[in-house]
Formats: sequence, structure tokens, C-alpha cells
Amino acid sequence: MKLQNVITFRLSILKAVSIALWAVCFYFAIIKEINNETDEALTTYAENLITDYLAGVELPPPNEISGNMYQIRDVSADYAARHRHIRYKDTEMYFSSNYGYEPARSVTYIFQTDNGQYRELAVFTATIDKNELKLAILYWLIALYVVLLLGITAVNLWTVRHSMKPLKRLFDWLDSYKLGQKNKQLDNPTSINEFKKLNETVRKNIERSERLYEQQKMFIANASHEMQTPLAVCTNRLEMLLDDDGLTESQMAEIIKTLRTLKNLSATNRSLLLLCKIDNGQFNNSVETSVKDVAERILTDIKPIYGRKHITVSADLGVAPVVEMDASLADILLANLIRNAFVHNTEYGRIAVKADELTFSVANTGSTVPLDESKIFERFYHSADKKSSTGLGLALAKAVCNLYGFTLKYSFDDGMHVFTITFPKK
Repeated sequence: MKLQNVITFRLSILKAVSIALWAVCFYFAIIKEINNETDEALTTYAENLITDYLAGVELPPPNEISGNMYQIRDVSADYAARHRHIRYKDTEMYFSSNYGYEPARSVTYIFQTDNGQYRELAVFTATIDKNELKLAILYWLIALYVVLLLGITAVNLWTVRHSMKPLKRLFDWLDSYKLGQKNKQLDNPTSINEFKKLNETVRKNIERSERLYEQQKMFIANASHEMQTPLAVCTNRLEMLLDDDGLTESQMAEIIKTLRTLKNLSATNRSLLLLCKIDNGQFNNSVETSVKDVAERILTDIKPIYGRKHITVSADLGVAPVVEMDASLADILLANLIRNAFVHNTEYGRIAVKADELTFSVANTGSTVPLDESKIFERFYHSADKKSSTGLGLALAKAVCNLYGFTLKYSFDDGMHVFTITFPKK
């Protein structure tokens, strides 16, 4: 989930809880205010009635139209002792004008006359229906919440998206950044201190990675170059040693094994040197190269080598493209893919080489399970049944494609392992 959506969602939850708490407090505040105003009026009216009653003044008749309804009754001393002398409560009263019971607020006074008798005065006045008030507040709060939620969410989204623009620009730059290649400088102006620090940290780490990458390339290139001569000398000496008639069969077998190991090491060394040259951009002699001609020549050279496997090869290269690239790299690219199809094939297997105006593909039988797409183009990665492989063939092919902007992808279709190169449109 995007950061702006996470922030907006959490703020919405916080707003919902806050508005709910505010609604409860708002309701009780309104009820308290209404009760206070009503109770004050009731208290004043009740005290006036008690004063007039004790003074022997004739009391006015109850008037439900004005809300001045009261009742006076005799109570016992025991009743007076068990009840508070001033009580407020919400109740219901029958109003003849409405022919029904209506919500009312009452105050009850217990007082004593001059002769020691206890009287109870209950004064009533019509009040609002609190249930209806609750529903009204609920409806209005829902409407208020929806309006606030939509409005604040829109403001939050705009604010977060606007505030996160430097982060988005940084991510876009990192996505397009290619280590060891020419890249645009990071242009990400911002007034936010945290983003400034992030930009600077990313820039420093990129520069450190570039230095390490260059040092690694230089080390591999120098090490591979320095190893070439000793490997060639060792190979020649062992080959000369094989001509010695005094060697036993076991000694010759060990020398042959050593020669095989040296040849594998030499192949790995040559591949590493080639990768370094590609990374350093040392292949600048681009010419028009026919994919069809290169593929047909490689197939002609490779098929006899693997004739013992009885592999059926079909080639459909009628509309293969002509691309601008170094001729030697074209040979390396297609040879690695085609050789890979022979090496990893099964006896009596199949290979299909196809091309159209924008693509070139090599499909072969072999393993019955797909390869790991996330690793097959990594250096030194090879399948479990091919431990003798250098693991650099597909890495070389990928490096050549990256150099010229080609796309190399792997798929597993109908039991065939397919490697497809997509060339850019001219």
C-alpha cells in the first residue's frame, strides 16, 4: 500500500474516533445546558409557590399551556425522612391539549408547614424529547462526518502527495539508475530537511557503490589479464608432458584431468575479461550485422560438435533483423544462446531457432521444470546438473543486450526453454 494511502487511512480512523467522542460530549453538553435552564425556571416557580402557600396566598391554577403544572399533596414524616427534599428528574405527563403523554421535566420539593405537617410540591414543565434529540444529533453528525471525511481526505491526499514529491522523484531516479553506466545527476530540490538528508545519503551511497564497482571491475580485469599467461604456460607444459613416453596410464589420466580443469579456468578467465571490456564500453566498432547470417554460421559450426545427441534443429530466420552492433559481440551473443540450447538439451531433443523483424528466439527441450528467472542471468549461476559450466554464458548474453539496449527474457512454454531477444524499433 502506498505511504499516502496508509497515512490517509490512519488519519481517517483517528478522525472517526475523535468525532464520535466529540459527538458524545456534545450531546451531554446540550442536555446539561437544557436541563440547567429548565431546572432554574422550575426552581424559581416552585419556590414562589411554596412561599405563597406558606403565606396563605391563593395559588394560581395549573396552566399546561404555559407549562406551569404543579401538584401539592400531604406526605408523612417517614416519607419525608426517606426522600431528598429537592429532586429533579425527567418524566412523562399527560397533556390534555395533545391527548397524550409528552416528555416533561419536574422538580419535587418536600417542605413543612407552620403546624408541622409535611407537604410535597411537584412542578412540571414540558421539555424536548431526548430520544428525538439523540436521533437528530446522530443524523447531523453522520452528515458532518461524511462531509469532513471527504473534505479532509481530499486535503490530506493533496497535502501528502505534494509533500512526498521529492521522495517520488528520488525513487524514480533510483529506478532508472544503472550502476556503471552514464546516469543523470540527481535533481531533487526540496525544503524539507528530512528529504534533504535522504537525498544526500542516497547520493553518498551511490558514489560509494560506483567506486566499489569500478574497483571490482579493475580488479577482475587485472586479475584475469595477469592469469592469462600463467594459464597458457601451465597448459603448454602439461601438453608437452603428455608427450613423455615414460608416463604411466594413471599419470596421464591425472594430467588430462588437470588440463581439463585449466581449460575451464581459461574459459572462465576469458569470459571475465570479455565482461569487463563490455562494462568498460571497449566495443565501439558498430556495423550493420545480419542476425540471420550470424545465426546460420553458428548453427553450421555447432551442430557437428553435438551430433552424438541426435538433436533435431529447426530454423526459421527468413525475416531476421539487421542491427547496428559490434560483429564480435553479435557472434558472442547468438553463440552463447545457441550453444546453451545444445549443452542443456537431452538426447533426441529439439531446438527451434526463430526470428522476425524485432525478435530472435532460441527454444530447446531439456529440464522438465522451469529455470529460476531471477538467477539465470547472474554471473556464475548454473543448473545443478551442469557443474562444469562456467555460469557466465547467459551473463555475457545479458551484458551484450544491456550494452545495446536489447531485451533478453526467459520463458518456459510447452515444455521448451525459450530465450528471446527483442530489438528496438529503428
